[in-house]
Amino acid sequence: MLTYVGKRPQGKPRKIQEEQITESVQTRVQRILGFCCFVFVGILCFTLAALYIPVLLFKARKFALLYTMGSLFTICSFSFLWGPINHLKHLFSRERLPFTAAYFGSLVATLYFALSVQSTPLTVLFAVAQVMALLWFLISYIPGGQTGLAFFTRLCSSAVTSTVSKTITSHAKQLVDSLRLISHVRQSLSF
Repeated sequence: MLTYVGKRPQGKPRKIQEEQITESVQTRVQRILGFCCFVFVGILCFTLAALYIPVLLFKARKFALLYTMGSLFTICSFSFLWGPINHLKHLFSRERLPFTAAYFGSLVATLYFALSVQSTPLTVLFAVAQVMALLWFLISYIPGGQTGLAFFTRLCSSAVTSTVSKTITSHAKQLVDSLRLISHVRQSLSF
């Protein structure tokens, strides 16, 4: 704790000090290079993880670690562009909180099911959830990306709904026809 003798020194207003703390001390070129390096390492981790897909049953932990590291490098790359404090404020803002919860929840769940439980199906499930959360994050920054994402989500959900309902209707009709046939056979055997 600082103690002052006499008058307290007049410093800059608190708002200006906070702005200076949140500004990055790196030059623009350094920030862009850091961003590119982190994106490159993230893509490298994703590529190495993809090499483990054919042997996923035997190497689920290596896959999950590489995949999660790729995901973390990709998301952290934006800290170079915006500054780490601004990026964290942005991630935990009200609009981004659902994404942040889904992303970090799927990330922790992937590691938990890969390293602790050692369940390959659940590891893959939460790895796919990581991809979806990361794509949601990236698409939301494309101009019109959220609108396009909402449009394609509605399009895909309606396609899935119609396909599933047609399949269920088709199978239900087949089941009803089979039950009728069994009923007719039973009646003919009774006489």
